[in-house]
Amino acid sequence: MKQHAAIAGYSASAFLALVVLAAFWGLAEQTSALSWQAFNDIYLWRVLRFSLWQALLSALLACMGGILVARAWFYLPARAIHWQLRLANLCFVCPVILVVLGCVGSFGTNGFLQHLSPFSWKIYGLPGILLAHSFLNMPLVARYAYLQYQAIPASYWRQGKQLGFKQAHYWRLIEWPMLRNRIAGLFALVLLLCFGSFTIVLALGGGPKSTTLEVAIYQALRYDFDPLFALQCALLQLLIAASLGWLLLGREQQDTIRHQQNLAQTPVLGGAARLLHYLIMLAYYGFIMSVMVGMFSPLSELNWRDLPWQQWLSSSLYSLSIAGQSVLWVVLLGSALLWQYASNLGLNKGIKRHKGQELLASVMLLAPAMVITTGLFFLLMSRGDISHYTVPLVALINALMSLPFYMRSLKPALNDAVKQYGRLNQSLNLPALSQLRFIYWPLLRKPLSVALSLCMVLSLGDMGVIALIGSVDVTTLPLLLFQQLSSYQYASASATGLIMLLLCGLIFYLLDISLGRHHAEHR
Repeated sequence: MKQHAAIAGYSASAFLALVVLAAFWGLAEQTSALSWQAFNDIYLWRVLRFSLWQALLSALLACMGGILVARAWFYLPARAIHWQLRLANLCFVCPVILVVLGCVGSFGTNGFLQHLSPFSWKIYGLPGILLAHSFLNMPLVARYAYLQYQAIPASYWRQGKQLGFKQAHYWRLIEWPMLRNRIAGLFALVLLLCFGSFTIVLALGGGPKSTTLEVAIYQALRYDFDPLFALQCALLQLLIAASLGWLLLGREQQDTIRHQQNLAQTPVLGGAARLLHYLIMLAYYGFIMSVMVGMFSPLSELNWRDLPWQQWLSSSLYSLSIAGQSVLWVVLLGSALLWQYASNLGLNKGIKRHKGQELLASVMLLAPAMVITTGLFFLLMSRGDISHYTVPLVALINALMSLPFYMRSLKPALNDAVKQYGRLNQSLNLPALSQLRFIYWPLLRKPLSVALSLCMVLSLGDMGVIALIGSVDVTTLPLLLFQQLSSYQYASASATGLIMLLLCGLIFYLLDISLGRHHAEHR
């Protein structure tokens, strides 16, 4: 069994390495015209500066806002905290183009907030990019920061109370030392995600002044057909993203967070501090709900007699087809890597080797999707009509984007199962299928349903890859929604967004009732 696990793991690693090498080969074929003088381009460096600037600001806003929200969750009476954490997860996995629609519908020129406010503002450019990134990433930071607050031992609070600590002392001597390692990793993750942002910048950038490297690659290949400039952007994107990703992986720590905490030891807030925390919660949920309302406020203007049913049906089928193929790739590759990891974990060896494999599985964090897509685009373009490869290529790249989330969703439960039953399996010498059926499957059903739902929703909501290599014949729901937004069909775009959201909810529900519920409890 161990040999089979090793073969499966190394085969998956070899396939991932082959895809990466093929992408780099496609990039390398274009380097004959590349020279150092080609990088002496004012517009290229301006794009790079804006890419880093918007990512840095987005990460700072997300982390500062997330810490404030987490602190308010912790200090105020816990009311429906599980639902609040679920809402935070929902914001992170929400299709990006839906967030764009919500920002336009609420903060845009014709948004309902502009109509209610005596002031006017412009959403396109850096403000809109920061708003959309904050909606996606601030709840993520708040969730993990809150769980870190839950991990602070009750004895710390008791000692602080005995020493007469004030709020500033609690923050400086207890909270921040416990938060800073986790926040450093989250800051790097958000910085990396925002640096590789495509859909938000493409839709809300508003012009050449607010262009990132990924959008510049898309424009160079899709409109100008300037492979040299696209290659320059891709190489810079790869170099910086790989550097940031390496720093991120170095900052990671194991998720050993306790979910139970003696809340009676939490410091008692004064009236002003309590009011401040309530105002923070009001601002946070006001922002989240305004974006959600903005997603569907244009529905009131929809012409229900002339609806694009054929477009919706065709786009839904393409989206589900790509998402389904993507999930199959994720299950094959991720399960093979996790099988080898579990086998080595039971023998207490090969952990360092697995870190290298996990790094390879996280290739889309180190080399963003647009870089890999660009390389494969160049490789296939010189060898035939790329439109023939559109659907399987989009599915494969979406799978590579989802693979890190799949593995990290299952690894904690797999760790617990191996540590709890690994020695028993060795002593009984159970066959692999029996181990899977009676031990691992009941423990992994719930996290597997979450992982599959997350991967399928991420693939269904992605627009970057299909926008670059898609053809007129292949239009997914996110791409259709973007086209409707670009032509100012806000009501139709809102209806398309509603269909996307219903499909995402249906995916979560079906996978939950088929896999997540009624799973066995091991005691």
